[in-house]
Amino acid sequence: MNVFETNFDNRYVKFKVVGVNTAGDGKLSGGLEAVNFMLNRNFQGVNYFAVDRNSVDNLDKCTCHAEHKFRLLDAQDEANFTDKLRGANLIFVVAADVWENSKLVTLAAHCAKKIGVPVIFIAGGNFDDAEDEIIFDALVKLPNANFSAVACKVVQNFIEALTLPGQPKIDVKLISHLVSNSAACVGYGERDGKNAVIKAAKAALEHVESGEENFKTAEKILFNVTAAQANLSLEEAQKLSRLIKRHAPKAEVSFGFSIDDWLVDKVKFLILAV
Repeated sequence: MNVFETNFDNRYVKFKVVGVNTAGDGKLSGGLEAVNFMLNRNFQGVNYFAVDRNSVDNLDKCTCHAEHKFRLLDAQDEANFTDKLRGANLIFVVAADVWENSKLVTLAAHCAKKIGVPVIFIAGGNFDDAEDEIIFDALVKLPNANFSAVACKVVQNFIEALTLPGQPKIDVKLISHLVSNSAACVGYGERDGKNAVIKAAKAALEHVESGEENFKTAEKILFNVTAAQANLSLEEAQKLSRLIKRHAPKAEVSFGFSIDDWLVDKVKFLILAV
């Protein structure tokens, strides 16, 4: 188990979320619905972008409320979009039904990758058919059912993992180092009540294993626990590390804590593996 310290000031992390419209004209896709979910929750330090293949008028028709709207039709569109993404420390690209407009999703992810910060790709539905074309640093696979709400929870937990107080803390530099040579797979779990910490960890493991066959051969794993302070301890982290090692015995395991006493007996668990 690896306990680390960081000098990075997480209070000033800038997040940018890109919702990709994979639906037809005048329709709202899961990626844009997820952006609307997040806007309604008023996350701090986050800018939202919506992209469409045809025109920004289509985004207005389908009631996406992102502050920045772009079409990606030619090289100039891509340059303008990429320029607006600069300044981010972490970028999320969110798209459901990827295969319905895989070219647009690929372009959006490619633009995000040019910024030089970790790109977390949250994919729904038939992503596997287009996986080889899309560039990302970490992948979260979600089913189409409740895609927008769950994608919102995943983004929120990344924000909490990086910005809430806690010791030890993970930071963007650590995530960048983890994903520098290969893409990470991501799992998320959330549980409350008795033994919520272990249950949330098991839910995250189940999530990541369901979407990634090679998880058991992972070499490095980073997990974060977001919970009330009473549920966080070195002893609990050691127990979680042993649980993870049973699933990925070769992995070097690191962890971070995020304190949110408003959660009371609820626990959120995030895991990244490469």
